[in-house]
Amino acid sequence: MISLLIPLLLSCKPGERKQEEPAEPAIVRVDPHFTALFSGNCDGFTGGDGTYSVELPDGRSAWIFGDTFIEGLNPDNTREKTVPRFIRNSVIIQDGDSMNTLYQKTGGSRASFAIPPTNMESGKMISEDSVWFWPGDGFIENGQLKIFLSEFTQIDTGMWDFRWEGSWIATYDLPDIKEERIEKIPFQLDREVHYGHAVHVDEQYTYIYGLGHGRPHVARVPVGDVLQPWEFFDGSGWSGDPGDAKPMGDISGSEQFTIFKEGKSYVLVTQMGGFSDEICSFTGESPYGPWSNRQLLYKTPLPDSTRNLFTYNAVAHPEFTENGMLLISYNMNSMVLGDHYRNAGIYRPRFIRVPLGMILPGKQ
Repeated sequence: MISLLIPLLLSCKPGERKQEEPAEPAIVRVDPHFTALFSGNCDGFTGGDGTYSVELPDGRSAWIFGDTFIEGLNPDNTREKTVPRFIRNSVIIQDGDSMNTLYQKTGGSRASFAIPPTNMESGKMISEDSVWFWPGDGFIENGQLKIFLSEFTQIDTGMWDFRWEGSWIATYDLPDIKEERIEKIPFQLDREVHYGHAVHVDEQYTYIYGLGHGRPHVARVPVGDVLQPWEFFDGSGWSGDPGDAKPMGDISGSEQFTIFKEGKSYVLVTQMGGFSDEICSFTGESPYGPWSNRQLLYKTPLPDSTRNLFTYNAVAHPEFTENGMLLISYNMNSMVLGDHYRNAGIYRPRFIRVPLGMILPGKQ
């Protein structure tokens, strides 16, 4: 059996949260509160990746996950095989330390929180092993929760034999997180750039980011209707033609990343590409760069003798910044599905706290 990678708390109710002492040394450290919050059986959730967060208008948070294990957790940290083995996406609503896991049921079986409408068009349910949504980032627009969704199909039997088919946007009414509609983006996008994996909203524009040829790209649309035609950053200005899109910079990062504003600066947080263990930050004067000031924030540990494990897709959660310490999550996975049944602690989000002073020199 694979040894535990972190001490796993078989509960979603961690102990009383302690206030950070301002005098503590400003060093990167594991965040025990959020690590514990997603350990154990969290209202059904027992593992997932993605780990986006969206602050809701009423102060709650929506955590958005991709492939998700539901229940099946044994006291010895092994995992039972369930039907289905996992669902393709889920959302956890956090209210303080209370966690509510959202997903659907079809035919009496668990199903994903968001299911492609195309799965139902023929009148016969298509299995999510064949066609599914993996979620991107979410944001609030006109008092509703919006989530980018990427449609994938399985094209062969291998672990990596899937193909991206296109992008959708789901709209949920608040506060009850009720699905209003799921719409395919109605205009042609450049299929070389996978938009929707990061979102930043300012007073004028909603910026939608994606990776193309391993480099970050960005589109924008006036605030208020993300389904209006987008403009695409072409390296110096903006174009209505997605084919004109150019990278924001020569940054080889992961598919998921984060861009947010801190003071007068914009911050890009990403795990470097190629399954790198390095989580880095860059800063810029605008939401589209230019990006500089590369800082190595953390190297993700892999205490694993099997060499099956890898970490990926670090994202930041600036709404949870405390005492000048930024919350960042990253995901862990295995190349071997059986590892997840031998050790349920692998497929959990990990959380660290990073001093903002490491990202922005002079920031306390």
